[in-house]
Formats: sequence, C-alpha cells, structure tokens
Amino acid sequence: MDYYINSTPGRLRIQSPKLRHHPAEDEKFQKAVREIAGVTSLETNPTTGSALIHYDEKALKADKLISMLETMGYFYLSKAETDDQYLAAGVEKIAKVVVDAVTGEIVE
Repeated sequence: MDYYINSTPGRLRIQSPKLRHHPAEDEKFQKAVREIAGVTSLETNPTTGSALIHYDEKALKADKLISMLETMGYFYLSKAETDDQYLAAGVEKIAKVVVDAVTGEIVE
C-alpha cells in the first residue's frame, strides 16, 4: 500500500511513500504541516511513512487539509487506500486461505 488515509473529525492519518525512509523529507513535511493554520498537533513515523495530524475542525476542514497535502506533493487521495478497502482486501485473503484449506489445496 503506497498511500493510506483514515479520517475522523479533527484527526487525519495518512501514509505516503514520499515520507517512508526519507528523514529529510519528513522534516520538511513536519515544518510545512505545522505552519498550516488549524493544525494542533503532528506525529510522524519516517520508518512507515505515516503522519497523524490533529486539527481544529472550526479552523480547518479535512478536505482542505487533504488538498493542501496534495498541493505540497505529500499525498494523493485518488491513490489512497481507505480502511474499508484495506479490510476488504484482508477478508479476501482470509477467504482464499479458508477455501484452499477446505478444498485441500494447502500442502503440508
């Protein structure tokens, strides 16, 4: 998964390949995001490329924040996997294992 997004009111979590294993890029990202009016806190993990952004919903809307991240080149919503898509993919993998086990296709 290159891009990931989870959004709840006042909280946005993203993953971006631009941040993954790029500490210098992570520092630039942190500086840029902290300057956005309405952002109240930011945590990043350059190992996973994830960022957790808390923001004041009265000062900043999620779609505006996402648009700003896209403009800066750190995130692309059209390429992002959501929780629902992530869970669906996991369920498909589990279902395949179960079907393979039932039909005897798992070799021990």
